[in-house]
Amino acid sequence: MRRSDRNGSHEAWTAPDGSGNGSAPTVVPSNLGPAFDERVGDALRHQQPRGQDAEYDLVRDHFDVAHYLLQAPGVMDDPSIDPVRHFLRLGPAARCTPDPNFSTESYLKRHPQRRAGDVHPYAAWLTEGKAAGEVGEPVMGIEKLAMVLGISPEEVAAHLAERRSDVHRRLHHGKLGEMFAKAVEVEPLIGDLWAEIARPRMMPIPWLVVADQLGALYSCQEVLGFKRARVVLVVEDPAHHLAVRLLRALQTEVEAHDIVVVTTAPGTVPSVATPPGVRRVDFATSARGLGPLMAQQVLVELLRSLCVDAIVGVGSRLLLDALTPYGRALRSSERVYLGFAGLRRGRYGQEVGASVRYFYRHVELVDGVIADTASTAVRLVEDYQLPDDVAAKVRSVADDRVLAEMVGRLLEGRRDDA
Repeated sequence: MRRSDRNGSHEAWTAPDGSGNGSAPTVVPSNLGPAFDERVGDALRHQQPRGQDAEYDLVRDHFDVAHYLLQAPGVMDDPSIDPVRHFLRLGPAARCTPDPNFSTESYLKRHPQRRAGDVHPYAAWLTEGKAAGEVGEPVMGIEKLAMVLGISPEEVAAHLAERRSDVHRRLHHGKLGEMFAKAVEVEPLIGDLWAEIARPRMMPIPWLVVADQLGALYSCQEVLGFKRARVVLVVEDPAHHLAVRLLRALQTEVEAHDIVVVTTAPGTVPSVATPPGVRRVDFATSARGLGPLMAQQVLVELLRSLCVDAIVGVGSRLLLDALTPYGRALRSSERVYLGFAGLRRGRYGQEVGASVRYFYRHVELVDGVIADTASTAVRLVEDYQLPDDVAAKVRSVADDRVLAEMVGRLLEGRRDDA
């Protein structure tokens, strides 16, 4: 039996039988135990003779029987089933993979044109797809990782295949698997995890969501030129009157390019909404497709990566939501301020606004609260009956002098520089 080098040499699993007549080789003992090795050997010996089916012969030459059996317990338990034939019969619907570094499901997601036709997708990839640069890597999202790393998706797939194949060899026949087998002897329940070695997670991209997160973070930094900033404003609408006043005041103290505006609400933001020279990134677009929790995590990572003197959130629900799980971790190295505008009347006459839901939750966590008017500041302090030390964090910037003082506080420096 011949196996592609990308899956490890065939000697790891088989040895010549000495007959010289082309019969299936014997199986070299593995860490998975005699019963598993016997099933692998049985499957190899009962493969159909060469020359009867060209597609079968092609797939068999690249097929990892042991890998397939680990994924398909039904096939493992029935010696009458030929794993290669079982895989081919499933066609595009195959969920089990023929070797550790190829997935029919992922391949068809990338190249849906291969779903049509009489040729099995794996055979199509072996005969022409691979040479044409088509990617069969099981983990989706390597295209985004390739963008981050500055190499081609094919190179990323090759690196992942090399690492994954090495892990497989060490688990099946090396010291790593030997240690696992000894653990099984101590606690038999651990043996139920043997099947997991068929799908080892390869860092730095173990899941698609990780690629999505890395891609979103990279695209944001690319827009910002991969440069640090002094202050970042996180807003839903950069035309918010409090954000506009802060931006104008900041530009009197620092260069425009030292200010970053991160918009977190979906929708097109007019270019005139951000002053000339101020860098702006449309985070909502970059993080499109991420769930709310993943978007919160990426936003926090982006803010930390900018290494700013201060972070100011003005009306951004995403930032306010992110502060619940990540606020204490973020504040350990960053100085965080929140801006709140006056409340408005709701449809039933009640007063509503971001301060109603978020102010009391975060006021003790952040370094300061910036209110648009004196009445807003008073309402925030009195409605929530804040103690004096917490109330001192709340400042109204309705007066230009106080606004200038607040800008000076924002530019005092990072927490980890203190």
